[in-house]
Amino acid sequence: MNKEDISDLPVPQNVDISDLPSPPPGMFAPGAPRGPSNINISPYESPTIGERLGATAYGMATGLAGGFGELEQLGRYKVPEMLGLREEGAPRQTIMGRETVFPTIKEAESALGKIGIQRPREEVSGARALGELISGFAPAIPRVTRSIVGTPTLTRERNAQRLEQLGFRLSPAQVRADIPIPQRGATFNDEYNQTLANQLASAGTGRRQNEISREFLQERFANLGVAFDNLYANQVFNIDRNAVNAIRDIANIQNSLPGVATTTAVQQAANNILMNFRRLARLPGAQPNTFAIEGEQFQRLRNALSQAARSTSNRGDAHQIYNLIDAVDDSIQRNHPQIADALARLRPQYRNTVILEDLMRRNGIRGGDISLERLGNMLGTQRDAVRRGNMDIDELGRLGREAQMRARWEEAGGMAMPTAGSNAALTRLTGLPGDIVSAGLLGLPRSRMARTAQRQLARMPGMGQYYALPAAQAAGVTAGQFREEE
Repeated sequence: MNKEDISDLPVPQNVDISDLPSPPPGMFAPGAPRGPSNINISPYESPTIGERLGATAYGMATGLAGGFGELEQLGRYKVPEMLGLREEGAPRQTIMGRETVFPTIKEAESALGKIGIQRPREEVSGARALGELISGFAPAIPRVTRSIVGTPTLTRERNAQRLEQLGFRLSPAQVRADIPIPQRGATFNDEYNQTLANQLASAGTGRRQNEISREFLQERFANLGVAFDNLYANQVFNIDRNAVNAIRDIANIQNSLPGVATTTAVQQAANNILMNFRRLARLPGAQPNTFAIEGEQFQRLRNALSQAARSTSNRGDAHQIYNLIDAVDDSIQRNHPQIADALARLRPQYRNTVILEDLMRRNGIRGGDISLERLGNMLGTQRDAVRRGNMDIDELGRLGREAQMRARWEEAGGMAMPTAGSNAALTRLTGLPGDIVSAGLLGLPRSRMARTAQRQLARMPGMGQYYALPAAQAAGVTAGQFREEE
């Protein structure tokens, strides 16, 4: 190691440090902090949620006010400059001293500044830009919603609201006017709607039930038969010519009703009633508008007819028999006010039980679950007893048919649309995309929320019908996001 000569360096002088302050006690103790401790560095303050929301609201306001101006500026100046049709930086034409007819986003910001609402700081510029985009696309939301959920006709909407008043939860896809599809109701409400359908249909028989089984219908026939027996026992009723004509028809059409022809009780009862009527009619000066019939005699006829109707395999014959029974019941109810209320309750219950039994024979009820669509289809082809009010299930079937309300055991969705002829496969395939989209969005387009949106749009027919203005607003705000900073 080489040694250097430092003999020529100046000798250090003694420095007086007696006037320096003493260090704080413990400054050099073990573990004491080192380095300066009095430097004040302000920490970065992250924007609060409220500040971000305020910036978003600010952006929505300026975007809504300046969207059309941004689109105008883009079309009049920016696009021609990009296409070389206008020299970049050339003076802009003014109309009444303005470069654009509509205000731009910058002008909207300037106007807000004049009333004390300042532009949010740069740290929340993303939230502000988001607000501008929302304002651009918000006017298009009704149009997009209308395209997704569809809109119903006035008749379809009225029927849907009636079903909803009964408690059903519907999907907009089964209510819309354009290619409605069969559904079990709103997404995730299959079981609820099915139970409600069973309860409402069974309630028409006089007893509300969660499931409609063959045993349930047999029990209802037995109980209603006893109720009629008790009502007609030990009574003498006056029946009018309508009832007599019905009984005469029973006697005249025996050959065409095999179930009745083999029933001796029916033949005897009908002939006895007609014989008494003829005897009364032959009396001098007699003009019998009504004549008396013993309750037991009529009830024997009624029970025999009911048994014949239920046992025949020809449902057309069965309906004809039930209509004859109903004609006589109607005559008794009309001429005897003292039992009119009881008959007004029992007759619809009996008729509804007949309908449900017929529907079960046609495979419209399976596993205890009823298909309201098949109920409506069946009743729509029948011309039987007159509808008799709110206790009947005719309205339930009609509404179910209109809304294509299917049971849990039936196919539903776009792939289950009614098909016929050579285009059946194509018809089913047209419903596949909708099923895929609905499944991909967790059923949202066919949910109760979507149906609520559809119902609101139905109340405002003009909302969302036009797309030109919303599209222009969205294009302008989007263009504003790429404007050059001036």
